[in-house]
Amino acid sequence: MRILQEDDLNAIPTRVFLDAVRAQIDADARGEAISPPRHRVDFDPGALVFTCGGNKDLAGFRVYDTFPKRKNAVEEQLVVVFDRATAKIKGIAIGERLGAIRTGCLGGVAIDRLVPEERIEKLALIGTGTQAQTQLEAILSLREVGKVSVFSRSMERRGNFATDMAKKLSANITPTSSAERAVRDADVVILATNSSEPVIDTEWIKHGAHVTTLGPKFVDRHELPLDIVARTRLIVSDSPQQIAGQGNKHMFHDQNLPVQHLGAQTFNSAAGDLTLFLSAGLAGTEVTALSAAIDYLDQQSG
Repeated sequence: MRILQEDDLNAIPTRVFLDAVRAQIDADARGEAISPPRHRVDFDPGALVFTCGGNKDLAGFRVYDTFPKRKNAVEEQLVVVFDRATAKIKGIAIGERLGAIRTGCLGGVAIDRLVPEERIEKLALIGTGTQAQTQLEAILSLREVGKVSVFSRSMERRGNFATDMAKKLSANITPTSSAERAVRDADVVILATNSSEPVIDTEWIKHGAHVTTLGPKFVDRHELPLDIVARTRLIVSDSPQQIAGQGNKHMFHDQNLPVQHLGAQTFNSAAGDLTLFLSAGLAGTEVTALSAAIDYLDQQSG
């Protein structure tokens, strides 16, 4: 059994995680995966939240808490993967890094399947946290991007983020002074914030662009403007069952919208329509990503 920390995970190529996450998405679409909605155990205040899942070879779970914390407290999460053939624990990952990596990979797969152009001329990124970082890592592992325009409310944070990520990823990443300037003329718009209210206006989004939302998607908390639906023909999620499980708490619950599975073989869209990806966190992707990481490290160690 391996126990992986953040440094172990950071040494593994993004492509290893992408392949594992893509395979779990496709298995779920074929009905060959176990990927139920997440389960919450309330403690008042706070809760433990479990995402359990796997496939014919693997089973496991991720658990994280929502207990009250002091500002900037380090998040502790746990991912456990079992080998179903041996009924033994294959490995454990500690910390929040693996969850962020698999979310980045979900976004990367979405871009790869929903954006037809091989080269993305301009990508707008709203947010400069860990989730924003892993989205860029995954997308730039799959596509060539001419320019990434980054915005967050803190001038210092967006400047540091752009400098650090440009160096790390050898990409053209620049900070912008407003969300509108970032989004105008962007081919792809990534929203990676914790905002409880919309961080962009639909009117800023150009004809035929793609939008991904990672943040809150509740009736009373959503980073995405709800009027985007009027311009959107194709809405896709990695876990439509997770969205359905939210019921009337989901921001689109009263729209009666068809949400396609990211693992679908074809997508119903027309040229010029906005495409929208609702990142929901497909259960089991953390488990398969951890298993792939362990396999990679085992191969490297001989």
